[in-house]
Amino acid sequence: MSVIPSAKSAVRIVALPLTRPSAVTTGRLAEHLTYYHIVTPPPSEGQKRNWARRMENKAADLWAGLGKAPEGNWRRKAFLYGERLVDRLEFEELALKSFDTSLGPKILPGQRKDKLELMSAHKIPLLYPPSVCKSPLAHLRALLAVRTPQHRKGALMWTAISPLTAPLKLIPIIPNFPFFFCAWRAWSHYGAYKASQYLQSCVEHEAIVPQASSELDTIYMEHAPAAPEGESRSPETVHQQLLLEHTAVPALEKLLGFPPGGSFAADVYRALEQARLRLEGAAW
Repeated sequence: MSVIPSAKSAVRIVALPLTRPSAVTTGRLAEHLTYYHIVTPPPSEGQKRNWARRMENKAADLWAGLGKAPEGNWRRKAFLYGERLVDRLEFEELALKSFDTSLGPKILPGQRKDKLELMSAHKIPLLYPPSVCKSPLAHLRALLAVRTPQHRKGALMWTAISPLTAPLKLIPIIPNFPFFFCAWRAWSHYGAYKASQYLQSCVEHEAIVPQASSELDTIYMEHAPAAPEGESRSPETVHQQLLLEHTAVPALEKLLGFPPGGSFAADVYRALEQARLRLEGAAW
């Protein structure tokens, strides 16, 4: 049974730790990687008519159309190359930009405290597996403190670059991919910035409430990577390993009530792969 029975009516955040906290301080949050999946209720009819949502859906449909082109066609090649670019984007950015803040409690950063009383009736649960991490709220707060200015800067930078690529047109029948890429990066950073800013406000006003999940714990125990042959599972060794195997993804889908093979699975697989690469990079 899903641990998010009311996902259709409220926002939920699911914290999936990818690595254990490390004693090493790098000045970044890479030593404690956690993927935060934000579940939102389906949009209402009024929200579906939102112009930004319509544009985003239209762009997604156009992009999916490129992927349906025959093998060897330039459209298909462009789609595959674009997908590789997406896989290289940090999973933290992708998770944030996918959060439509209009579907959450109507609380905006900067509102007066008396107007924030509404938050008491709209708490956002933060589900996490207690056996592999303590309450992730402190980590989420630190992550947002880094991400908010980072994505603001990225949105401004790519917005400034976009007009410079507008005159480029390689072949009349081929779209101006450099311009679309710059515009997309600006939009991605902007979406991540707004989501990060929104969540920061929620954290500051205690609207996000950690909730330990024994069901998540079970999945972490059943799908924990085995120690390399001949090595003990000492704390030093464990710190250098992922906390989950890829086999955990279908179990997480079932537990959280997501359809098999959907965007959730793709996002978690991407996060696990990036975490593995970062761990390998840190080992050198």
